Amino acid sequence: MGLKAKRKGTRVEYKIVKLLEKEGIYSRRQPMSGALFGLPHDVVVKIPHLGEMNIEVKARKGGTGFKTLARWIGSADMLMLVVDFEEPKVVMS
Repeated sequence: MGLKAKRKGTRVEYKIVKLLEKEGIYSRRQPMSGALFGLPHDVVVKIPHLGEMNIEVKARKGGTGFKTLARWIGSADMLMLVVDFEEPKVVMS
């Protein structure tokens, strides 16, 4: 990964952390995520009574690859993505 891409990733991850903390959800950016064994994701959140959850953050210039998801979610609160015989995935605004 180039320096410019790394800086963008770090910037967007911190943006997500600030957004979550503004809503009262404890979160932290995971340094070296993906580079170290056992730290595969970008942001860790701690939710009372649920424990820790991992968040993978993706950012794309112009939303390339995300436009179909935005069209599918439309005005709904949540989009559930289900691949046969796999766990569902959730997309939320």
